[in-house]
Amino acid sequence: MAPSPVTYLTLADLCERWHVKPAQIAAVALEGKLRLSVPVPGVFAEIGYYEDFGEDNWQRIPSERRRIMGVFGLYPSDAWELIKNQTKIITDLAGENDGYIDLEPEARQSDFSAAVDDILIRRDEVERFEAESAPTARDASGLPVARGGPGAPAKYDWDGFWVEACRHIHDEGVPSTQAAMVRALLDWFDKSGAATPDQSTVKKKVSRLWKALQVSGAEVSGGGGAR
Repeated sequence: MAPSPVTYLTLADLCERWHVKPAQIAAVALEGKLRLSVPVPGVFAEIGYYEDFGEDNWQRIPSERRRIMGVFGLYPSDAWELIKNQTKIITDLAGENDGYIDLEPEARQSDFSAAVDDILIRRDEVERFEAESAPTARDASGLPVARGGPGAPAKYDWDGFWVEACRHIHDEGVPSTQAAMVRALLDWFDKSGAATPDQSTVKKKVSRLWKALQVSGAEVSGGGGAR
């Protein structure tokens, strides 16, 4: 059979392919491990990039304004909310090279709303994720086969960490500051009885998620990059 010429999968396609539920894909997207996208039929947008002025102070630097049309990436928090709520008004999309696309409210006649059935996932993005997440190869005895060296087990429970981050945002809302989010997740490590990483390591882990939450319009204080 010839390979399919279609370069995108729908959310339903991916759920069937992986035998999982949409909520599980939403969690992977929220972790930033899988980029979900939506088609944009033609909306005016401001396109630019972020500049870091230090101390989590991210500023948007506009480059151009034009009408965009095509398939564009969702920010992790928007992808998660879209699957959770079935619909969502999208105000920002991910640009190339970590840039941004701001769907300008003053330039559009109405809000750009996406439905969960609009979600698309690039086939090469799916294949990349599958390759990176493939289980460890095993020899005929059933024992793991080392790849490129002995390696070491993960020191910290990062899978549980991301599950807790999702639970915290879902049940308690977005923390008021990035520091508050870091403290909450450090408390989770302490209460779980597992090894606890240092504060700077946790901050690095959540910085990308925090930036995405700011871009998606979450109410924060003390950080940059928000509108």
